[in-house]
Amino acid sequence: MTTTYTSTPRHCTLSALSLSIAVLLSACGGGDATAPDTPVVTDTTPPTVVVTNNVSGTTASGNVTFTFTFSEDVGTSFTTDDIVITGGTKGTFTRVSGTQATLVVTPTANTTGSIGVSLGAGVFADTANNANTTATTASQAYNTVTAVASTTLVSFSEATAPVLTGFGGAEDASVVADPTDATNKVAKIVKSATAESWAGATVSICPSLALVKLPFSATDTKVTARVWSPDANIPVRLKLEDAADGTKSVETEATVTTAAGWQTLTFNFANPATGTAALSLANTYNKASVFFNFGKTGAQVGSAKTYYLDDLTFVGSTFAVTCPAPTGKAQKDGLVNFDETAAPTLTGFGGAEDASVVIDPTNPANKVAKIVKSATAELWAGTTVSHLANQAIAPIAFSASNTTITARVWSPDAGIAVRLKVENASDTTKSVETEATTTVAGGWQTLTFNFANQATGTAALNLATTYNKASIFFNFGKTGAQVGSAKTYYLDDLQYTAGAATTTPVSSLPVTFDASAVTYTLTGFGGAEDSSVVTDPVTGSGKVAKVVKSATAELWAGTTVSTGANFSIGALPFSATAKTMTLRVWTPAAGIPVRLKVEDAADPTRSVETEATTTVAGGWETLSFNFASPASGTAALNLTYTYNKASVFFNFGKTGAAGGAGTYYFDTLSMP
Repeated sequence: MTTTYTSTPRHCTLSALSLSIAVLLSACGGGDATAPDTPVVTDTTPPTVVVTNNVSGTTASGNVTFTFTFSEDVGTSFTTDDIVITGGTKGTFTRVSGTQATLVVTPTANTTGSIGVSLGAGVFADTANNANTTATTASQAYNTVTAVASTTLVSFSEATAPVLTGFGGAEDASVVADPTDATNKVAKIVKSATAESWAGATVSICPSLALVKLPFSATDTKVTARVWSPDANIPVRLKLEDAADGTKSVETEATVTTAAGWQTLTFNFANPATGTAALSLANTYNKASVFFNFGKTGAQVGSAKTYYLDDLTFVGSTFAVTCPAPTGKAQKDGLVNFDETAAPTLTGFGGAEDASVVIDPTNPANKVAKIVKSATAELWAGTTVSHLANQAIAPIAFSASNTTITARVWSPDAGIAVRLKVENASDTTKSVETEATTTVAGGWQTLTFNFANQATGTAALNLATTYNKASIFFNFGKTGAQVGSAKTYYLDDLQYTAGAATTTPVSSLPVTFDASAVTYTLTGFGGAEDSSVVTDPVTGSGKVAKVVKSATAELWAGTTVSTGANFSIGALPFSATAKTMTLRVWTPAAGIPVRLKVEDAADPTRSVETEATTTVAGGWETLSFNFASPASGTAALNLTYTYNKASVFFNFGKTGAAGGAGTYYFDTLSMP
């Protein structure tokens, strides 16, 4: 800024005081007096700008509002055309004042990157027409990648390692430490120098070389896998099939692009491999096999090749990865009978390792467990019976009035102690043991094991504990040396005596509509017939139950959720300490009464009902239903009854005419 001054000529000065004012004024150029001149200020400072944005963290996930704050008034000289944007699209431009403006920028969709903001020199000016002389830049990182729901089927780091079954020259398949990360476990598959073109390996976590059932849909058709290959540009084929019917299968391929490094391949079964069957949503797909360098024999390649596989993942939904309980006649009682389609696993220890499923020596039409206690066996030699991962069985629904398990046994001698131990498969410090004594030599008999009478020196039955592992010990307390020889025993029909007649295991909870291994049926009544499984309307992913109570509905309109015959689910494990159930619900208004009724599917006179009231409008909340406090006028909870049927009633007590039509949602019926 420059200041200019105008001064009076120095020769014009006052003379003697005797001179008249008029003469003085005349001598100075006139008779009109003027004040001294004011300095003239000229603005030559260019304006500057500071660019900020509204993102609180380091990375934006949506639109970003940039604010331009100027050092002085730039009037209307600054417009959206002066702003250069990269990594996004310009939106609304607002001139807040002469010293501030904003611009909304939408980052590029479904990607990660950085929005760049650039203002060149000379693009805006102040009121004195001074233009900015320096360029200004700013940036903001963003991530707009849409999160996709997924479920890892096999990570190879499970506590119980998956089973790898190689074939066609890929028999050398095992779970090993990741060659690039010693803290991670992966599958190692060696395709030998003599391998067939179709050499591969089946990955399984359940009996019959199975995985869980994959919940394919019209939109969810992809599986991903991390792979490591010594060579790029090789095809990897993934084949899915029905573990019970190999004629039902679907295959597709992806190509490796990285040599000697990990990458994630996507297998889209909507695009089956040439000459193979199309994906059928009516089929069950619960078996997976992978084929590295499919179509090339070991001889064509010229040498053995080692490949690695990790994180086999279903894309599109989340669900529980648990093996279904095996089918068979004993399923009505929840445990094991050895005639299951997928034979139970027998794990012997302490000198009873010779354990297998065989033909009943007294009935060729029946299968049983054969257990040999060797001549060198420990006094605690025994056998664990399982049909699920981690040597587990279906949880046993002990209650205050139901504490017994029965088993058919065959022993060469009478008067021997048979001990049965049940425990928590995930925490073996939680267990209970009891004994029964044989009274028949060389013949079958049924022994009853009452866990309310635990064996001396062992823990008592705890109804709050989950017991889902079972082991049997023949002639417990006697070593093989004491007996003097090896002894052969047989076991059959291990049953929980209060089991309900259902094709689902006792543990049917939680009821969650994302479960792939279970199909839930919704049966509406009284004006709630419009009930179906749909996508969660709030999250846009996951499955929930939708119930529409019509404008003409009865006050008792409701919906039964079931998995088995006669509208049943598995028996609910109520006990003296477990009388509460929870349910996630969505209702359009708060203050809605929701009633939950459970009953005996075979005897509807045995039921108990209770209610809870919503407190959230238009959002999810979890309601708690305490059956120790039954609804007024309804029966009390009876722990001697079987409760294996559940129905939900929204806005109970209001007809459609009184309460109006309404749409409701529920999910995750569980016991805490």
